[in-house]
Amino acid sequence: MFNSLFGTRLGLIAFSVWWVIVAASHTVIIAYFYNIPYQISIVDSLLSTILFAILSLGLWFWVRFSDIETTKPLTLLINHIGAALASIAIIVTLVSFSLSHIFINEPDYIKFLDSSMPARAITGTFLYLLIALVFYLVTYIQNYREKLLREGELKSLIKDAELNWLKLQLNPHFLFNSLNSISSLTMTMPEKAQEMIIRLSDLLRYSLKQKPDSLVSLEDELENCIKYLEIEKVRFGSRLNYSISCTPECQKYKVPGMILQPLFENSIKYSVAQSTDRSTISASIVKLSDGIEVSISNSVPLNSNFSEKGTGVGIDNIRRRLRLTYGLSNLLSIEKTKESFTARILIPL
Repeated sequence: MFNSLFGTRLGLIAFSVWWVIVAASHTVIIAYFYNIPYQISIVDSLLSTILFAILSLGLWFWVRFSDIETTKPLTLLINHIGAALASIAIIVTLVSFSLSHIFINEPDYIKFLDSSMPARAITGTFLYLLIALVFYLVTYIQNYREKLLREGELKSLIKDAELNWLKLQLNPHFLFNSLNSISSLTMTMPEKAQEMIIRLSDLLRYSLKQKPDSLVSLEDELENCIKYLEIEKVRFGSRLNYSISCTPECQKYKVPGMILQPLFENSIKYSVAQSTDRSTISASIVKLSDGIEVSISNSVPLNSNFSEKGTGVGIDNIRRRLRLTYGLSNLLSIEKTKESFTARILIPL
């Protein structure tokens, strides 16, 4: 219920300037048009302006109490008619009583004062309505801004929740296969098993430490992907071959955390895992005028049933994360031939 006029320096200045203008106008009108001495005009103006300024402070709370968005129009009208009649009557009475006693020895002014009561009441009513309208406008703008802030916070929470959910979709089969491989290696190659555990630990730590909307350097993201590929290489041996080409200039660019690993997972699932022959996964990162382009390609086995539909979950996951992060829906493109499958991601500057 705090009066927003005093919530900022600008509001306080606007409030003060408004009543200074009203007081100056009041003084000039009665001094120039009614030939009232300036000394008397200033006192008359100050007393009337101060009382109406006090009324405006109280009117703010009355406006907030009778909210235009929740109160019925008839009730709102009755409330303001009653408040206006009561407040204007009190102010006009106080002005008349005070000024008639202050300038009791000024018969010409007393005569003017008595004759000006109806005009003062009409002017006071106009000021009441104007102030009420301004306060309703201020209240509406305030409520609208608060609504936008709440909606923005809600959208941010939803976005974070969705990003977090998408990031947590780490392929469980990868974890199970890795653990099975480690279990086998503990008997035959314990050193390799230890190395694989360390890499798997680093991989999971990297995944868990990222916030839903965090951006990481491309260098860190690629390093994490290499750890993933090395873990898978323990499973598939010489069947898995990979190459990653990235210039030092591109390595410093920021990308969403864990955005590339699902593409490498797809490549292994639909290429290496479905073939007994040697398969190749290649990644290329180049700088464009409007960002950087990441291309990840894999060879397609001749007997593979690999299709774009088969990669729907992983591809859709990445597409949604890119849209949530950058607000664009065309950052991921797919190119498929009989021999290869290529996914391209554009990271905007």
